[in-house]
Order: sequence, then C-alpha cells, then structure tokens
Amino acid sequence: MLKLQFVDGSRESIWLVEPRLRFGKHADNNVVIDQPNIEDFHAEIRLKDDELYLLNLKPEYLVGVNGKRVNKAVKIQESDVIQLGQTKLKVVHPSAEHKHKPEEPLVQEHNEWGLQATASWASQSFYPIKESVIIGRDEQCDITVPVSHLSRQHAQLTVAGSYLLIKDLGSTNGTYLNGERITQGRAKPGDKLRFDVVNFTVTGPIDDSDLTIVRPGSIGAPAAASSKPAQAKAAKAAPRPKPAPKPETAKPSEQPSYSAPEKTSSGGGGVLLYTVIGFVIVFAALSAFFFLK
Repeated sequence: MLKLQFVDGSRESIWLVEPRLRFGKHADNNVVIDQPNIEDFHAEIRLKDDELYLLNLKPEYLVGVNGKRVNKAVKIQESDVIQLGQTKLKVVHPSAEHKHKPEEPLVQEHNEWGLQATASWASQSFYPIKESVIIGRDEQCDITVPVSHLSRQHAQLTVAGSYLLIKDLGSTNGTYLNGERITQGRAKPGDKLRFDVVNFTVTGPIDDSDLTIVRPGSIGAPAAASSKPAQAKAAKAAPRPKPAPKPETAKPSEQPSYSAPEKTSSGGGGVLLYTVIGFVIVFAALSAFFFLK
C-alpha cells in the first residue's frame, strides 16, 4: 500500500486505500484543498485491481504528473509527483516516508497483550493492546490498517483477564478467529486473528494453568519408570523355557503285567514234610485196622 505525501510537508500523508479519493475546494471532497487554481471538484485518484489512476475531472483544470499535463486519466505509481494547481503531492511507500524520522521499534514486553503482524503494509511488527482498542482503516483508529477491504472501524479488542475479547463492529468483510467468522469471541495467546485478508497472531500472558507442576518426591521417578520398559523388552527378548514333559500313564486298554513270586527253597521243604507225615498217619491207620480184625 502506498501513501500520498504533501511535498511541502504542510499536511499529514494520505493512505491510498480508498476506491475513490476526490480532491477540491468543496467540503464533500475526501481531501479539501482551498487554494488558488483549485476547483470545487478538481481531480480524483481511483484504486482498481491494486492499480492507481489519476483522473482530471475537467480538461481545463491544471492536473499534472511528473511535469506533464493530464487531460483524462493516467496510471500513477511510487515516486510519481502529482500537481493539482499549485499543490504538489508525491506517491511514496510508507517505509520510504519514515526514513527521515527513525523510531525505536516496538518490542513486546513480557506478558503483554498485542497483535503480531508480518505484512508489508505494517509500519511495525507488534501492536500493543492496552485495555481496549479499535482496529480499522480509519486513521483515527488505535490500530490503523490501510487496506481498502477493511471497514473504517472494523473491530474492537478488549483485554479481559486471561482472554482478549473480540467484537466485530458490523464490518462488511468480516472478522475471523482461527479461521471461523465471528461477531464476538474470546482469543488467547497464539490464536490467529484475521480481518478480511489481514492476518495477526495474538500475543499475551501465559496462563498459570498451562505450566507443569512438579510434585515433591517426583525427582528420579522418570528414570525408574523408564527402566520398566527396558526390563519388559529384555524379558520379551529372552527365550522362554520349554515345559517339562508330562509322565506317561498306562492306557485303559492295557493291563499291567505281574510276574508270580519265585518259590524259595525253604517253602519246598515244608510241603515235603507234610506229605511224609500224611503217609505215616495213613499207614498207621491201615495197620491198626488189619490187626484188630
């Protein structure tokens, strides 16, 4: 985005962000120039497709660019010098305009609410937020964003404890929090805030609930805990012992075989003795029977 700078430094520079910027004596003009050789509605600068054009509203008016008279319309760009009557204006880039008055860059303080920007139009990378601010295209806003798609007063930002309250002020192209269009919302540090196509990152104090609390006696616990996975891994890697073989049992259809105990020599002698005694008794009985007869 470019600006229009009064060469004599008599007035503040003008952002070239409006679709139409009209110059002349009449109070209805965007830029009122009450000087000789300036008509009520003298000239216009129009913004179309990011290109700037200067229009002479009447051929007899004194309008020039870089010393050449302009009768109808001509394209203008950075470093061009425009002449309206006796007034000269120069098209400049904001960074070039501020070279003659260097300022200390704003640095975010610890735990400070603000908006972080990296866009080329931004004259500074950090915009602090104190209590409540208005952001928009108008130069009277607390944060001025010189982009034609933004409303003059686009949104209001208010610090409320651990949040930044966002309120859209009826803008045409919308306010977006983390990609979602909102009319009201709460932002926290790190959230993405977008006004139409203009992007910011919200910065602010860190909530205490986000901090990690170390309990007493927990020192050394992670090391012990970390050894458990190692032990489990070692146990998994070690080969498992094979189970002991089960004792074989006799099948139901098979009967165990037993061998008869062997007779001892002492047992054989006892049987023979009984046999002899039996024969003696029988012989004695027969003898007695024959003698008595």
